[in-house]
Amino acid sequence: MLPSSTKLTIFQRGIAQKCAVFCIYLISITVTAFILDWLDKKTFLKIVHEVNKQGSISEQAVNAFTILIESREGIFFLDLILIGVICGVVGLLIIQQFAKLQWSKAVVLPKVIEFKQAMQHIGIHTPGDRIDFVRKQGVPVFIASEPFLELEQYNVPVRLYAFAYDSNLSDANIFNSYIGQQRLCLDAADYEYLLEKYGQKALSAYAARIRDLEETITNLQGAFSVQQTKMNELTEQNQALLAEKVEYQNKEKTLSGREKSLESRENVKLPVRRIFYPLVNRLIAEARPGTKYTRTKIQEEFLRELDSFPELKSAVRDALHTPQKAKNNTPFELAGWAMEEIRLALGEYAQTSPGRDRES
Repeated sequence: MLPSSTKLTIFQRGIAQKCAVFCIYLISITVTAFILDWLDKKTFLKIVHEVNKQGSISEQAVNAFTILIESREGIFFLDLILIGVICGVVGLLIIQQFAKLQWSKAVVLPKVIEFKQAMQHIGIHTPGDRIDFVRKQGVPVFIASEPFLELEQYNVPVRLYAFAYDSNLSDANIFNSYIGQQRLCLDAADYEYLLEKYGQKALSAYAARIRDLEETITNLQGAFSVQQTKMNELTEQNQALLAEKVEYQNKEKTLSGREKSLESRENVKLPVRRIFYPLVNRLIAEARPGTKYTRTKIQEEFLRELDSFPELKSAVRDALHTPQKAKNNTPFELAGWAMEEIRLALGEYAQTSPGRDRES
């Protein structure tokens, strides 16, 4: 059973339709039986009355025949039809079984061709198509006594498969069985005739198929070439993007290191700036109009302000540390960034040109 059949229920397999067909078949037989019964009775009674008019039988005989005919049951012809159908089916089955037997008288052919290979040369490859071809063309098919070892053999005893081209009595299993045994064959003359008649069509079909395949291959090659070009372009773009990605990753690492270094330096300056803010605010508050604070004055005020934050001196010393200051023993000297930040915060109060210091 095919796989698809196992997935269907009894109703999905058309049981309702099959039952309806069977009922119509029975009704047809029954109607036919009653019509035949009616025609038979009518015909018989008509004959009886005609014979009576001729004086061959008496009126009493006519009445007797009429009673006998009309008393016959109408199911009589139904029984006849059913018996006929059953006998016909049984007979057909018996005939089919006998048709499978090979009773043909053996004949020695001078040259025979193995059936399967012959069909392939003619251009018929499907098993079902081979059988249809034999039935349609009425090709004589022979059964060899020994299997074929090559395409052709000489002086081989064979028997004709008598019902090979009869669609009602030939059996596909017989074909397939003898084909599998490599015993089915054709007469060489028949083969040459069929090859000449149908082989050219097969060659033309092959040539057309080959042209179609070549055209398809050409189209696929063109499409592949276009796709390959696109793939190469995408590969180049991908490589460029990867290189750019690596470049940005390196920059990110460098920037990250710089940011961390900058953040570290800014954190170191925080203790110094805690002194700067109140110092600048005080100097601006104490300044008079025209006051300009010199670097010396700013240094003095810074030391004075630092004394107010003894807890920050150690951190301030570390923030302002340079080798030169350590050498000169001036750890709290404002120089470089520290002095510039205070001067920038003082703005107009910071002296930008040489001159005498002016106090607030």
